[in-house]
Amino acid sequence: MRWTGVLAGLLAAQFAAADAAHVDFELGIVFPQELAGMPLDQVEKYTAAELGYSLFYSDGDFSCEVSVFDLGRSDIPDGPSSDGLQTIIQSMELEMEKLDKQGDIDKFQKRGGPVVPKTSPLQFSNTVFKFSEPREIDGKRKMIPRYNSIYLTGSHGKFIKVQFKFDAAGNSRARGMADELVKQLVVGLVTERSEDDLLLAACDALIHNPAGYSGQMAAQRIYEKTMTMDELSIYDAFFVWPQDYSKPDNADLLTVAYFAGMLKVVIPQQLASGGEVEAFEAMLKAYENMRARDQIRPVSKLDEWVKAADRKALYKKLVAEFGYVVR
Repeated sequence: MRWTGVLAGLLAAQFAAADAAHVDFELGIVFPQELAGMPLDQVEKYTAAELGYSLFYSDGDFSCEVSVFDLGRSDIPDGPSSDGLQTIIQSMELEMEKLDKQGDIDKFQKRGGPVVPKTSPLQFSNTVFKFSEPREIDGKRKMIPRYNSIYLTGSHGKFIKVQFKFDAAGNSRARGMADELVKQLVVGLVTERSEDDLLLAACDALIHNPAGYSGQMAAQRIYEKTMTMDELSIYDAFFVWPQDYSKPDNADLLTVAYFAGMLKVVIPQQLASGGEVEAFEAMLKAYENMRARDQIRPVSKLDEWVKAADRKALYKKLVAEFGYVVR
């Protein structure tokens, strides 16, 4: 893995909050909307606390699962030297061998075991599983060679497990993607962030996927913050959905997205108020993302507003129509 001249620049750069899809406030970790070009599909929080949560990224035949968990342990050191990591990889190997014996996969092989990157503030152990799995192609069952490149490390008192899966036919592209995903994860795990940094990242995580697990967790923090800020100007006439029994499910998340747009302005500039235009734009963007995921019923006025070519101009027009006196 070639990191020459890259790592220092990455670590010096500030994390782009607009790329945030999931914020772990407890650990101070922010995960991106895309990992090595693979968009985030979903985040799953497991019922058993020791199993933590997983983020699932995918792009065609390429997929990546990032899991954060502790298996009930409290003594997990940073880096790839924990004895628990060896137990994890052995468990995964036994499962693959079982699938091979059952005929669910074929030609299972285990490869490698190096530590990557060679020069880095955080390293991962890397083990590669190669196997073939059945797939229906043109009505015929074919065995397709696949790889599961597994990266393991300890960080923030947790195990970090990464499974990067791809067809053998995409191996040349996968090499560059593997380098990039490890770089992104190293930076994400070693970067220290303030409470404001985390809150700003949460604003974008909410707008990105309001009704998903990450969006709802972010919404709680954003709402709590705005309730402490008495000077924000909230133009509630923009909340154009019904407020009675016919109120759409998840509509309250649009209100919090409105607050998030404000916080993205006032927090970086340390203002007591402001960001009204950005609040309106954030609400519309959140609505678009919710409609794309079928997370909310149509709201006729919002459907009309999202079509505007110039949303700032639309905001000014609506403020005048609603009779607000802008300070």
